[in-house]
Amino acid sequence: MKTLLLLALVAAPATGQSPLRLVATADTVLVYVLNAPARSPGGFVVYRRLVSPASMSFERRPLSGPTAATGPAELAGRLGSDLPMAMRAVRAADDQELFRRLTGDPFAAGVLSLVSRNAALALGRLYLDGGVTRNADYEYRVVYLGADGKEKARALTGRVHVTDVVPATPTGPRVAGSDHEIRISWRYPVYQGAPTDFTVGFHVYRAEGTGTAQPRRITATPVLRNDANGAEFSFVDRDVATGTYAYQVSAVDLAGRESPLTAALAARTVDRTAPAIPVDLAVKNGDGVVEVTWRLAPELDAAGYHVERSAGLHQPYTRLNRVLIPVRRPIWTDTVPRGGRQYFYRVIAVDSAGNSSAPSNPVAGLPADKTPPPPVTALTLTTAQHRITAHWAPSPARDLRGYYVYHGEGASRVRLTGRPITAPQFVDSGTAQRGLTPGGRYVIRVSVVDSSYNESPGVEASITVPDDQPPAPPSTFSASNVAGRYVQVSWSASASRDVQAYTVTRSGDPSDTGARAAHRLPASARAWRDTVVVHGHHYSYRIAATDSAGNASAILKDSVYFRDLVGPPPPRAAGARALARGVEIRWERVVSPELAGYHVYRATLPTGTYHRLTRTPISLLVFTDSTGRAGLYYTVRAVDQSGNESRSSPVAPVAPR
Repeated sequence: MKTLLLLALVAAPATGQSPLRLVATADTVLVYVLNAPARSPGGFVVYRRLVSPASMSFERRPLSGPTAATGPAELAGRLGSDLPMAMRAVRAADDQELFRRLTGDPFAAGVLSLVSRNAALALGRLYLDGGVTRNADYEYRVVYLGADGKEKARALTGRVHVTDVVPATPTGPRVAGSDHEIRISWRYPVYQGAPTDFTVGFHVYRAEGTGTAQPRRITATPVLRNDANGAEFSFVDRDVATGTYAYQVSAVDLAGRESPLTAALAARTVDRTAPAIPVDLAVKNGDGVVEVTWRLAPELDAAGYHVERSAGLHQPYTRLNRVLIPVRRPIWTDTVPRGGRQYFYRVIAVDSAGNSSAPSNPVAGLPADKTPPPPVTALTLTTAQHRITAHWAPSPARDLRGYYVYHGEGASRVRLTGRPITAPQFVDSGTAQRGLTPGGRYVIRVSVVDSSYNESPGVEASITVPDDQPPAPPSTFSASNVAGRYVQVSWSASASRDVQAYTVTRSGDPSDTGARAAHRLPASARAWRDTVVVHGHHYSYRIAATDSAGNASAILKDSVYFRDLVGPPPPRAAGARALARGVEIRWERVVSPELAGYHVYRATLPTGTYHRLTRTPISLLVFTDSTGRAGLYYTVRAVDQSGNESRSSPVAPVAPR
């Protein structure tokens, strides 16, 4: 059976052949020792002698005896740029696993050494011998070293003729384009064991177009020379878009030398693969619109999208876009025929070749309906028995739900219908069906409501209910003495809406006769101040409401005793002096129209507790305390006719006689 060249080279020790391989270039000989690490952990040393012209003895080459990397970090560092290729070759996940596989599998390490010069050096399997003469013949001897660094008895020998022979160019190149890939095929002679045949693989070059552009190598590592299938080799380029590409092939040997490129051959890809189904559809509902978004198509040749809509999961879909939606804008805003109902959307991706994906899974949208229907027309109002009947023309809205009816008095509006009513008429009978207030002017507003509860602008009309009943009196009424300065009469509003005035009357004073006793106040008033009152009198007040029709309500009453609530001013000065028996206190006169007299107080300390000495107010400006003595303190307070006391006068200590 024909075998792979690399298999033949690496398997040499198992077949009894020497594991030494010598590859010559113009000025260097590559010395491959394919099983050195496993057989000799100390490395090896290299000797050489010139065969033609003859040399009698071997000379040890400088810096010979390379050793394998001793750890994962060292191996990774010595592999350099070939590290990713080595990781892929042995399917290693990290540096530890790479080191373990290459040190535990001599066959894999041997194959990698022949493909990568860095790997051969890092694994201790290659020595580069420079300074050789072109067209000369050399004999090499390789001696293994033990772990102690001493040479072993066994040696590997081999001969090489120094010449720079590049590999032969592959023949019979062919290219064929298919769905998103191009296959390149070529022929190369089967390995026959020739001493100068070190071709290990092939590199493929590519240029965009028909071959006029500079080609670029697209094979990171060579396509191995596998003779198992005879002389036929191929490579599939899947890193292509839709278009035309030109390809060339070269052969590469162990020394890294490449043959001349084959002639450039062009092929065009054929795109028959549909794009992936769009995913992650989402909707954003708006007023009569639905915004549909989805994830950007991952294909490089994606050209755009189609959006389709259906009124139900099992209903047919209708395409919404006339032109293809740009691929970089995966969004579509749909203006729906009718808001407030559910729609279903799906998206189809299209590539530059016209291939369409299967439709995406549908996503539901429920657009809002915020557009109100048109208002009602021909609103008319009639009244009878304290009730208002409203009539209007039926609404032509297609999605009509009904009508809202509002009751208004002044600027306020209250909705009377909890749910939309369907009939184009309504009777307003007031609270608890007890009828509306006679004489009240009312506004009826009617609006149209659609199926999404959008409400049209309201249409209003007003009407006055005939007033044939007296208004209600104020719900509360009171008269109060305000600091002895005036009487404040207060009331709350009448429940009747047509009150135009309130009439307050007073009695209790001989002058309260005729117009002087009656006071007409506007409907907005809630209080009246009576300043023509005299302290020490009782007054009686009455109030009645009058509506716009002249009807008067029932009368409310209240009374008040008017007295002064503010005390007189205090005496500004007071003095006390000791007598033969007792103490005499004098003070300044207080000017007050309602002054009733004075009270005198005594204490044992200036800031102590003062006790009143006078039972009733005295009118004189002098008072004798028969039990008084030196060391006591006095103060005086004025008293008015309402019994209010002033603040205390300044404290008066007892002066000596």
